[in-house]
Amino acid sequence: MKRSSFIIKLILFFNCLLIRSNTYAQIRDSINHKNSSLQIRGYLKDLQTYTFSKNYNEFIAGNLIHNRLNFRYVPSSKWASGLEIRNRIFWGEEIKLTPDFSSALKNQNELLNMSATWINAPELVFHTNIDRLWLQYTNKNFEARLGRQRINWGISTIWNPNDIFNTYNFLDFDYEERPGRDALKVSQQFTSLSNFELVASASKVSKENVYAAKYFFNRKNYDFQFIGGFFNEKITLGTGWSGSIVNTGFKGEIQYFAPDKDNKDQINFTIEADYLFHKSWYVNGGFLWNSEGYDQPVENLDNTSLRFSPKHLMPTKWNTALTVSKSFTPLFSGSLTTIFAPGTNLLIILPDLTYNIFTNFDIDLISQSFYIEQQSTFTGITHRIFLRGKWSF
Repeated sequence: MKRSSFIIKLILFFNCLLIRSNTYAQIRDSINHKNSSLQIRGYLKDLQTYTFSKNYNEFIAGNLIHNRLNFRYVPSSKWASGLEIRNRIFWGEEIKLTPDFSSALKNQNELLNMSATWINAPELVFHTNIDRLWLQYTNKNFEARLGRQRINWGISTIWNPNDIFNTYNFLDFDYEERPGRDALKVSQQFTSLSNFELVASASKVSKENVYAAKYFFNRKNYDFQFIGGFFNEKITLGTGWSGSIVNTGFKGEIQYFAPDKDNKDQINFTIEADYLFHKSWYVNGGFLWNSEGYDQPVENLDNTSLRFSPKHLMPTKWNTALTVSKSFTPLFSGSLTTIFAPGTNLLIILPDLTYNIFTNFDIDLISQSFYIEQQSTFTGITHRIFLRGKWSF
């Protein structure tokens, strides 16, 4: 651990200098000038994690330093490129107690391996990953982008059945950018409210490739989209919409997956409504139906694993979500999300508080608690508390 402590202190010292460096700020502002073809953005975060047992009588700790660097190069109106790099340093008991921790950091959807594990010690992992690397050509209303990119076809807030390329994990709050895919995407803009996209995405295993097209348009103040293609060599079809009823937002998504050799056909359906009240109170309610999910209490907790994929947005069949949030002051806000799955009686409670300490620096206090019915008893499984500081530049 001497080597680990030295590396951690060195990185912390370096970043402290970086934050205070006027020279760095001058260089950054010069590069990011509106007339410059090169743009650099990023952030530095420190995340403290405490995982408690169901009775809060034991806990294990972990820590993450997360640095992101985003580069954009736009030499002309027709050409652009992007490079985004994640550097993460994990250490603590949580790493030591998780077998083969570093392997879980890989994105299994990527075709090319653009990651490196610089340190893989029992209590320390230093990992770097390039999760965006693309080249884009634009000519009037036509656009083509090749490389590792984010393909976001989701409409709803919590669950996105239409997002067949990159599944949104609502528990992974520390990854705002979401995973990317190695793909070719071409799009044609017909009007300001209608377009067509065609995407071919490749993975290491050929049968996990995804090919799909999406048509998007607007009618009577409602956005609609229709999706069709192949997911894991099987046909998938979907649709989504977004609009409002009076002053209440109303949106939803449906995705159908044709059966493979071992499974039945599958449907994921979500519907959602939201409303902004006076004094900045915001309420969002959602429902998800997964035709292949569990709808009875389970004794084996492995069956309720929250490892999300486009076909399995939740392990349970019936799912409800309610979020209430408010900005108490311009600098201080909070929210509370509860997710409940009838049948299995799975309950997830997700409160968080955010405070803006000063310009470009936020601090967050976040909690995640999990409960489920086992042997006719409703009991806690685990609880996690996170304290995060984030400096953006």
